[in-house]
Amino acid sequence: MAIELTTLDGTRVSAFCFGAMQFGIGADRAASEDMYTACRNAGINFFDTAYGYSDGLSETWLGDMVRRERDTVFFASKVASSGGSGRQNILAQFDESRHRHKLECVDGLYLHRWDPHTPLEETFETLAGLKDAGKIRY
Repeated sequence: MAIELTTLDGTRVSAFCFGAMQFGIGADRAASEDMYTACRNAGINFFDTAYGYSDGLSETWLGDMVRRERDTVFFASKVASSGGSGRQNILAQFDESRHRHKLECVDGLYLHRWDPHTPLEETFETLAGLKDAGKIRY
């Protein structure tokens, strides 16, 4: 069964996703804003960042942009690019990410890297707990 991703207002998520990895390192704030605006004008409403991008600037800046039109944009992020996908690391990185982007809920959250040293049950239970708590939608 396929899941149809939607924004908070029920709009279908665009087929294309814009990754904001360069926000804060390859692109300054003005260029980042311009890229975001160009994507929105082209109909893209799916944006991706990660805990490890640009020492947090990517999450901070993208969060600022998304908050202006929160209900119509799908915001995704990643955790566990470093430190493994154990419960403690996922929760610590996710809490820091939420502090950076200042969103009550992340639409999509996924793992940045495979961790062969952590039991999948621990990883999945942690992600399911975040979903059950209403902190992530997908």
